[in-house]
Amino acid sequence: MKKILYLITQSELGGAQNYVFDLASNLRNDFDIAVAFGEQGEAGELAKKLKQEDIPYYTISRLKRAISPINDLLALIEIIKLIKKTKPDIIHLNSSKISILGSIAAFISKLLIVNCELLIVYTVHGWVFNEPMPRAKKIFYKYAEKFTAIFKNKIICVNQPDYEIAKTQLKIPERKLTLIHHGIKPINFLSQETARQKLNSNLQATSYKLQAKNTTYKLITIGIIANLYKTKGLEYLIEAIKILQATSYKLQAVIIGEGNERKNLENLIKNHNLQDDIILAGKIEAAAELLPAFDIYICSSVKEGFPYTILEAMSAGLPIVSTDVGGIPEMITDGGNGLLAEPKNPKELAEKIKILIENEALKNSLSKQAKTDAKEKFGIEKMIKKTKEIYFSFP
Repeated sequence: MKKILYLITQSELGGAQNYVFDLASNLRNDFDIAVAFGEQGEAGELAKKLKQEDIPYYTISRLKRAISPINDLLALIEIIKLIKKTKPDIIHLNSSKISILGSIAAFISKLLIVNCELLIVYTVHGWVFNEPMPRAKKIFYKYAEKFTAIFKNKIICVNQPDYEIAKTQLKIPERKLTLIHHGIKPINFLSQETARQKLNSNLQATSYKLQAKNTTYKLITIGIIANLYKTKGLEYLIEAIKILQATSYKLQAVIIGEGNERKNLENLIKNHNLQDDIILAGKIEAAAELLPAFDIYICSSVKEGFPYTILEAMSAGLPIVSTDVGGIPEMITDGGNGLLAEPKNPKELAEKIKILIENEALKNSLSKQAKTDAKEKFGIEKMIKKTKEIYFSFP
């Protein structure tokens, strides 16, 4: 039985971590599986989920998301030691930081460890140099990804734009590239009433609370599940809510997630006097189950790969407004199963939300089609089958 070691930079739960968990838990009968991660360590949600499923995991204590020469060197040594200890046949890298360090560690391991025939697979969850960051940092990551692609045997892109970037900008040979969309397993969604009650229960530790549905005016609850990172474009969502304040509708927006942008977002919400309209709910376990609490789902990202949260919202049958970035246009057809808006454009985002609020027939049509597409096009079985074929394609 082939041994596979999944490597990922953080154990904080996000799209890439969900992907690793889905692969590890669904392929454990076909392969000898283990997972290793750095930042957040055993405190992260990924570690907790792996422990519940009795899937072996390791922590790489010096592996951090931010560039740090000392930590990066020590993390590289840790990864080499881990490879020597676990003796995997395949390492499957996830996220840009571990893509670079993991590739170099694998190359060094082949030189130092006797009979090490290690194969390297890398899943691109959105090229990091497309994120908001200083130009010098973008150039570093771009050339680091281009150089370490030499060591990789297969690179999985989760959307077509990233595939094209790999081929045209990074000049990676097409024989190394493949396109595999994410897929999701069925979710046990709560009813709207139960979801709203549970969400309020999670908000008890804060000063926030969902407003009750009111018969005297139309109250619209807008939701998003996203880590509070710059890439999620949450400042543009806040600006859009400010624009929508001028409408005759009463709005409340709930942002589920945590991250280093919290303080900046809190200040922006306060500056726009939106404290009663936008709830920063923090991290909530099994947040996808609460999606029926929302009337409309929003994605305001400026950079994405193939986001699980959109697939989850589609599966819940929610009307969706999303920015047109990354692989989202491969999931959402504008006017077909959702509405797309230009990224970094709060005015257009607000306009698209307003269209859904004012057109009940369109909202219902988009919701129905989104739910159908999630089931028929993006089931987890396709993702598992195609990934397994890659593993078995190696001698």
